[in-house]
Amino acid sequence: MSDLSITRDALERSCAQLPVSSYFDEACYQREQALIIRPGPRYLGHALAVPEVGDHHALPQEGDGRALVRTAQGIELISNVCRHRQAVMLRGRGNTQRNIVCPLHRWTYDLSGQLVGAPHFPDDPCLHLNNYPVQQWNGLMFEAGPGQRDVAADLGRLALPPEFDFSGHVLDRVVLHECDYNWKSFIEVYLEDYHVGPFHPGLGNFVACDDLRWQMGREFSLQTVGVAKHAGEALGRPGSDVYKRWHEVLLNHRRDAHEGRPPRHGAIWLTYHPTVMLEWYPHVLVVSTLYPKGPRKTLNVVEFYYPEEIAAFEREFVQAQQAAYMETCEEDDEIALRMDAGREALWRRGDDERGPYQSPMEDGMQHFHEWYLRRVAGASGDGDA
Repeated sequence: MSDLSITRDALERSCAQLPVSSYFDEACYQREQALIIRPGPRYLGHALAVPEVGDHHALPQEGDGRALVRTAQGIELISNVCRHRQAVMLRGRGNTQRNIVCPLHRWTYDLSGQLVGAPHFPDDPCLHLNNYPVQQWNGLMFEAGPGQRDVAADLGRLALPPEFDFSGHVLDRVVLHECDYNWKSFIEVYLEDYHVGPFHPGLGNFVACDDLRWQMGREFSLQTVGVAKHAGEALGRPGSDVYKRWHEVLLNHRRDAHEGRPPRHGAIWLTYHPTVMLEWYPHVLVVSTLYPKGPRKTLNVVEFYYPEEIAAFEREFVQAQQAAYMETCEEDDEIALRMDAGREALWRRGDDERGPYQSPMEDGMQHFHEWYLRRVAGASGDGDA
C-alpha cells in the first residue's frame, strides 16, 4: 500500500529525531508558525456541520471569530465580527434563517456577509463582512486562497479507504481538548503504535498493532490496525471497564445490523501534516485538529460523526464510544506530559538525547520528523519543501 516515493530503506537510513529545544524554545515556535502552521492546511470543519441553508458553525478554534455558513450557493466562510462595534454575532451551531443579525444594535447581514440593514443610519454604511475562499476534500472544508496549500494536490496520491466515506453521517459533538505540551508531542504519540500495548489497556485490547499497515506520501501517512482477538474471539477481552462497555455495545450493534460479523479493522488513522487527523473506528468517524497556542500549549478540536440512525436511535453506542475515545485521549496526555518533562530536564541541563525508531511501529513518527525537517529547512527556499 505504500507510496514508493518514500521507501522503507529511506526510513531506515534516517536520523531525524528533533532536538529537545524545539519543544520549548519560543524562537523555534515562531519559526514553525511562519514556515509550517500558517501556510499549512487550515482546516475549518466538515460540510456536515452546516447541512441546510441558513445553518452556521462558528469556529471554536478562532473564538467564534469566523463562521461557516450554508447559503443557497454553497458553504461560505465569513467573518463573524460585526463591522459596527466588533461584537461576535453567531455562537456555536444553529440556523440563522435568511440573515445574520448582531444582537447589540441589530445590524443585519445576509448569509454571504453583505450588509442589508443598519438601523437609524440615514445612509447605507456599506460595511460588509469579510468573506474568505474555501476548498473542500472529502467533505472537509479548508481555507483556500493565496499562500494556502492545495489540499486535493497534497492528498492526490492517497488511496482513500472506503471507510472514510461520510455519506449518511451527522456531526454529533465537538470537544475542545486543551493540552499542556508542544503540538509535535501530540503528533508523535498519535503516529506511533509502540506504546499501545504497554500504556493503553483499553485500546490495546481493542486494536491489534501486530496487524499494522502503512501508506505514506509526501504530505501524509495512514496507518491501519486490525481487531484485537483473545482465544480466537474478536474483542474477547476488554482491557478496562470503559472499553468493556464499548465492546458490548459495538458487538450488540454488529449482531443486530451486520449478522454478527466482526469489523474488518480496529482503527484507521490518517495524518495530514502537520496538524489534521482523520480517524475511523467501527461506525464512527473522528476529525481531530491541532491549533498550537504556544510552545507548551495546544488546542485539540475533536469532532465526532456517526451514521444518522446510530446518532438518532443508539445513544448508548455513541456515549460508550466517546467515553472509550476520551479514556485513550487522557492516557495519551500522560504519555506526552512524561515526554515533555523528560525533554525539559534535558533542555535545562544542556543535554540532547535521542533514541532510535522502532520499525514498523514508529515509522509514522519518523516520517513526520523527516517531513518537519524538510519543511523547516526548505520553506524559505524553493517553496516545495
